[in-house]
Amino acid sequence: MAKKKSNYTMQEVFIKHLKELIPAHVSLVEELAELLEVSTDSAYRRLRCETELSIDETYKICNHYRISADGIFSNQVNAVTCNYIKLTDTENNIEKYLTGILNNLKQVSKKENAKLIYAAEEVPIMHSFHTDKLAAFKLFYWQRSVLNISDFQTQKFDFDIIPESQLQLGRDIKKTYSECESIEVWTIDTIQTTIKQIEYYFESGVFKKKEHAIEVLNDLKAMVESINLHAEKENKNDRNNSFVIPYTLYKSDLVIGTNCIHVNIDGMAYSYISFNTVNSLTTYNKEFCDEIEHWMKNLIKKSTLISGIAEKERFQFFNKSYKAIDVAIDKINNY
Repeated sequence: MAKKKSNYTMQEVFIKHLKELIPAHVSLVEELAELLEVSTDSAYRRLRCETELSIDETYKICNHYRISADGIFSNQVNAVTCNYIKLTDTENNIEKYLTGILNNLKQVSKKENAKLIYAAEEVPIMHSFHTDKLAAFKLFYWQRSVLNISDFQTQKFDFDIIPESQLQLGRDIKKTYSECESIEVWTIDTIQTTIKQIEYYFESGVFKKKEHAIEVLNDLKAMVESINLHAEKENKNDRNNSFVIPYTLYKSDLVIGTNCIHVNIDGMAYSYISFNTVNSLTTYNKEFCDEIEHWMKNLIKKSTLISGIAEKERFQFFNKSYKAIDVAIDKINNY
């Protein structure tokens, strides 16, 4: 007997997107049954699009899983719905933000055919958590100078100033990103933003100790060395080289202008556009995401591959980054 075709096309799109967000170990049917106060059989029928979701039920689902129905369905050329997390006012908000990044990366890492492209005006946030000391500096800088959180305004930087909960989220983000296949596009100036942040804080007397600034710069160099190694091997996996987690790195001579991430999972695409330095706007709008993907592909075409066999180009690129960090270290040592 032929399967009856669903009349709820938009519901099929919504359910597909919902399934992408739910971890594999979670029973979506049981969660929906509890959330919507229906039987598991009724929940199954909604997931199979045999029973229509009501407006109230759709609202409950969106509210519970923090998703935007408009962001999924809206494809108007001049209207794009975006999600974001408010980061100002309290340090609790940045933990919500970091948790959101972690959860999204977990979804990418679990899918074999997931693709993540990162156009990096500055060092991708995931790499900023390479060590606890580098992570502590970046988290302090963002909360003090960008988000203007009051608790940090009168404090000088010390490695113990950042809560362990934030550092642990950073470690988890770094680990999970290392499990995601990714393509990154850098410019020669991508590393400069962090160097300038460190120099600015040192010259402004924000570091408690001169040695702390040197340690952060050394950890920044260690981060760059790690990326260099991954680019050489075209593999993020440090523990077992026989298991490849593909990593591709390009150098762009064009000014990227913003940090931008484009993710595609089983045909479901979404994009992140940075604003306010650290925060980002997220959208599932198909036309907008298609345009982002087109822009990124064009950017890659005009960029130089520096991972894999591109030994000369890779050496020149990373050597400039090492020299820039060494110059900053000498400057601080001789201050």
